[in-house]
Amino acid sequence: MKKIFILAFIIFAKSAFAQKDTVGLNVPFANNTVVYERVFDVPNAPKNLLYSNAGLWLAETHPYIGKTELQLGDPVLSRVAGRVTSSIVTSNKFLWKTNYLTLTYNFTLQIDCKDNKYRIRIYNIQYVWNPNYTPMDDLMQSLINSKSYTFSDSSVLKTPDLKEYFQALNTAIDNVLADINKNIIVDNSF
Repeated sequence: MKKIFILAFIIFAKSAFAQKDTVGLNVPFANNTVVYERVFDVPNAPKNLLYSNAGLWLAETHPYIGKTELQLGDPVLSRVAGRVTSSIVTSNKFLWKTNYLTLTYNFTLQIDCKDNKYRIRIYNIQYVWNPNYTPMDDLMQSLINSKSYTFSDSSVLKTPDLKEYFQALNTAIDNVLADINKNIIVDNSF
């Protein structure tokens, strides 16, 4: 019995140390995928208003967010979905010089509407580098394993770079959510 207890303790300890700490990044990672999902309560907002404004948001141009493309509008489910491309500029100081880097992300945005609330899901997130699209799920796996990530063009992202890319992703997602929240309850009737 004592041997079984020790064996169980060793297995538990090994599995606990196998997971890397990504605390502080606030990146929702479950089932090997990065998916942001939030539900927002909007008092006195009917489903049809939220649905139409969600569709308008994806169909319009957003200079501070990036490119949006409406791909689905289902009035029965009160769901809109589309692709969003958003960029964030980061800066790093190196001696006397500041280097600027533009990080671009592409993802699917889905908005489900009900009376007085709506849910936003952001998934299928990709990092855009030149013509290449790299799934953020792959970058997160590298970060969890404390390994560098090598792109198809042989360029390498080290662990601190991966953290910076995920922090920029969080900023991009927060910017998109803030813009949607600002525009989803606007009365567009005349």
